Amino acid sequence: MNYLQHLESHCGEFTNQFETDDLLEQAVQFLQFNDSPTTDSYTISTLGLHWHTLQNEDGTQTHQELLLSFKQKRSYEDVLELLWQLTTHALETHHAFKLGEYFELPPNVFKRLNFSAIYVAKPFYFDESFHAYEGDEQTVVPFWFIPIFPSEEAFIEANGVERFNEVLYKTDDALLDLKRKPLV
Repeated sequence: MNYLQHLESHCGEFTNQFETDDLLEQAVQFLQFNDSPTTDSYTISTLGLHWHTLQNEDGTQTHQELLLSFKQKRSYEDVLELLWQLTTHALETHHAFKLGEYFELPPNVFKRLNFSAIYVAKPFYFDESFHAYEGDEQTVVPFWFIPIFPSEEAFIEANGVERFNEVLYKTDDALLDLKRKPLV
């Protein structure tokens, strides 16, 4: 089984692909999955980033793919723009993303929503067997990006990542709704 087969075994067959010239030069594209992780939701994932070695803070190397899941179909452009910026950042810096970190949202993404940052998490709405792909040549870890509000950023700063993850893990599918209310 290759990584695409692993991805499709957890998300269903991809229904669309998005390519940009700059990422295609790096053999990276975006795939869309419908009804994934739940009915009436969408997931867009990178494919090909795992062929690029990224470096963790401790100097070890890793292979990652990035994904974002949502319910609002009209948000495709924002999701694609955000994933493009995150992917481009990883390819340019060779720095790996780390669970529990968050980044300020670019000003041109989710402008009509009140999110302030994007949070890096395990794809915990998916089956646990999706959390790592063990291939012949490498292990690939998919990282799920969740838009968060200023109050959620403040909660992380005050209470830590573990406490925030506890709050996240108690949600059913609320994090897929880009019109959701803050959790804290």
